[in-house]
Amino acid sequence: MVRRNDLGFVRYVVGLLDGVGVRAWVFGGWAAELLGVSAPRGHRDVDLLYPAGGFEVVDEFLARGDVQEIVAKRFPHKRAFEVDGVMVELFLVQSDEAGWFTDFWGVARHDWPADVFEVEAGGLRVASATALAGYRAGWDELQAKLQGR
Repeated sequence: MVRRNDLGFVRYVVGLLDGVGVRAWVFGGWAAELLGVSAPRGHRDVDLLYPAGGFEVVDEFLARGDVQEIVAKRFPHKRAFEVDGVMVELFLVQSDEAGWFTDFWGVARHDWPADVFEVEAGGLRVASATALAGYRAGWDELQAKLQGR
């Protein structure tokens, strides 16, 4: 079954993850739409930020087989799976003395703003507009670092 990737679906996915102890924040296109920084549009996937020290809880959930893991997208900084034909990507956000960050393969670090996890919109936890803008602004530099890995 291929489900429609609408706001109800995003709520379902976040609720599913909450139910297994994975607290995630909506990111990417859905976050931009919920925050009003982009117009409503069709979405191909659901991007989520996951603040944690690692993916242990997520991996336990994936091992249960309730969803189909996308093994080709299993990286130190990301896990992905399908729910009813829609891809969901979880980006690991860790913290250290400098603040929140995502470590891309040990070669590129993206630092998140202090307010990344302080926003709620439409009844959902949503990455802040500052976080969205900062990620977009650093995209080309991040890609250049990753190309050299």
